[in-house]
Amino acid sequence: MTLLLITTLLVSGLCRLSSSVPRQFHVVKEQKNWTEAQQYCREEFTDLATIDNMTEMEKVKSMIQEAGAGNAWIGLKQGSSPKWQWSLAGRDFYRENESDFRNWDSGQPGEGVAEECVIMIANGQWHDVGCSSSFPFICYDGGSSTHPYVLVTEYKNWTDAQRYCREKHTDLASVRNQTENDQIKDVRGNEGIAWIGLFRDAWEWSDGSSSSFRHWNTGQPDNGGVACTEIKNGQWNDAGCHHQINFTCYEDNLV
Repeated sequence: MTLLLITTLLVSGLCRLSSSVPRQFHVVKEQKNWTEAQQYCREEFTDLATIDNMTEMEKVKSMIQEAGAGNAWIGLKQGSSPKWQWSLAGRDFYRENESDFRNWDSGQPGEGVAEECVIMIANGQWHDVGCSSSFPFICYDGGSSTHPYVLVTEYKNWTDAQRYCREKHTDLASVRNQTENDQIKDVRGNEGIAWIGLFRDAWEWSDGSSSSFRHWNTGQPDNGGVACTEIKNGQWNDAGCHHQINFTCYEDNLV
């Protein structure tokens, strides 16, 4: 068995309040199914890895590559109750109840089981639609205090829009209140419809974290019969929980 350790300080430029709790990730090169890996992580550390943002994702990706671990479990597993949440998962980004702001149009969200992503329409209200549809989108840029919302007029599906925003800016736009909703409506200009960062899924973290961060590979998750998550080539795939692969743990530890 081989362990590789790295300490990640949870300090983000997006945060209103800086976090002082470090998170240590451990890549364990020992073949286990998801449940066995979860038990090992809970006995030796804290739990299977929870990943909150792209900074942590890049660190874990690098660790897995350095360890030559190939595919590795993380702590995300499919639950039974889908819920709406924001692509931008910064734990200090939202004040109380701000992550619950919604501006649904009449009759929305609909009942379609395949309508898991959200667009803003011309009047500033929201509709849920299939994530494979292609629309312009609004990114959030945490590095800009004067122009935090960026309209991208390229047509992309929701996942590709999310990937673009994370590579070029910070993430797809979150909407925390009516003022921000109006700002995004204005930025959108003549584009009648645009993706925002709200999505719905039933995936849950092993440690009970409410983090909504996801980093799915294109076309993932793709199989309703599998319920666990592996990192493969730096992105996430759903996989059968019985598979025997390496895994990534974390521990919270004050230094």
